[in-house]
Amino acid sequence: MQVKCTSCGAQQNISEAQNCDYCGNLIELKSAKDNYQSTLNGENGNLMAMAETAIEATNWEEALQFYNQVLTKEISNSDAWLGKGIAIVYSSKIGDIKVTEAIAYWKNALKHAPNQEAMGKRVAKEINNVVKIFFPNLLNHYKEFSNLDDTYLELASRFLVLEGAIDYAINLCPDNADFFQTGFDLCDQVIKAPNAFASTAQGAAAASMVFNTLAGNKYSAQSDQSEYFKAKQRKNQINEFANKIKSVQNKYTEGLIRLGVFENNTSDSTTSSQQIDIEVEKFNKMKKENIIVIFIFVILYLVSIIGNLSSNDPNPDLIFLLPICFSFYYFIYFAASLNKRSKKFFGESWVQASKRFKIK
Repeated sequence: MQVKCTSCGAQQNISEAQNCDYCGNLIELKSAKDNYQSTLNGENGNLMAMAETAIEATNWEEALQFYNQVLTKEISNSDAWLGKGIAIVYSSKIGDIKVTEAIAYWKNALKHAPNQEAMGKRVAKEINNVVKIFFPNLLNHYKEFSNLDDTYLELASRFLVLEGAIDYAINLCPDNADFFQTGFDLCDQVIKAPNAFASTAQGAAAASMVFNTLAGNKYSAQSDQSEYFKAKQRKNQINEFANKIKSVQNKYTEGLIRLGVFENNTSDSTTSSQQIDIEVEKFNKMKKENIIVIFIFVILYLVSIIGNLSSNDPNPDLIFLLPICFSFYYFIYFAASLNKRSKKFFGESWVQASKRFKIK
């Protein structure tokens, strides 16, 4: 049976009295059914029905047209303001996410609602759904163009615009853990999005630069050096903006801690003390391994230099070539082992993990 909640106005299909899926208030069948019929038979009933059908068909522009027609006739229609906010987000372009405009419409939905508390809960839940559905568009766009300069900057900037919606949702419902969890999870996905893209490009350029230098290919080596520094710059940019997203994520972390989610589900929490202890232990182990590898390279280099200088026919070029060779082998070790394992275990590069643990 199609009904319309008398508290928040959300339409639902139910067969018996139950709590509203949006505001949580009890839905009584008769009054909720009468409320639905009253809306359907009203002056704007057909327009609202067509708008909702357009929403279900993901025809956002058409839905906006219907909602605008309703609001032209009835400026205080809360459902139309809410629907217009939803449709305007879905119809947004990747580079122009209309969250600020949507929030203005959602505020009007609250302003004109007979029960503002109930409508606030409904709006917040709708926002949570919109953000979760729209977010993959940002991530997929980044994955497609991740090899280009400033792509992560664009991802982070666009996400911070979208995040404004979920921030509004938690302001409306500060005690709903689901909304804090959405914010936390999406921040986490943005932070981990780069994976190996910038690091791999930098390592490949470094290896090619060493090879071309040893082969005497001066111009190729200069080109590789340029690519190396471009990749390094991109990597630094990723670190900078990932840290900004982490600071935003702290807001959601604190909310989940306040609501007891992390305390009650420590096995799922990346901030639990047990998980932190495991990470610190693993990091220190990998750090010692890295120091040992560097120490071995230094010893081998000194032994090679001493052996070269004590030979009957010393080669002065080796003093220059040996550091390059050992740097080349270290890059291979770093990219193929240390950095790869760091990303697998910590979800971030070795350099990023070092900064997080405040270890130089």
